[in-house]
Amino acid sequence: DGRTGVDRVADFMRFLAPPVRGAATAASAAGERIFSTLDCAACHTPMMKTGKSDIAALSEKTVELYSDLLLHDMGALGDGIVQGTAGARDMRTAPLWGLRTRPTWLHDGRANTVDAAIRAHAGEAQNSRERYEALGATERTQLLAFLDTL
Repeated sequence: DGRTGVDRVADFMRFLAPPVRGAATAASAAGERIFSTLDCAACHTPMMKTGKSDIAALSEKTVELYSDLLLHDMGALGDGIVQGTAGARDMRTAPLWGLRTRPTWLHDGRANTVDAAIRAHAGEAQNSRERYEALGATERTQLLAFLDTL
């Protein structure tokens, strides 16, 4: 068919299904509400819609990506790399889908727990982190239960 190995890998990646969500519980439903009140959804946007495509399976589909895919000033969490319009403190918002399947978190894997990843947020996410740290134990557990469904 004239396609290269690179073309085949690109097609494989393009047509991968999104990660399967974990089962919702009362605790995770409460945690999802907390996610919004902490303003996490300002950058980790729950849903986005794909653009028009000649491929029907990809055209104008809603995806629960939990990212705005934009660059944000992350303060000390930044990787120090300057590239194009990204400054040393800028990071692209990581999609949270598939979060529950990862062994480590953050762009460099430095966080061994989701709690540690949240506590490392700085820069534009500083206020959200501080709101998270101010949560009671029950609310924090509910938020983490929600994130464990992603």
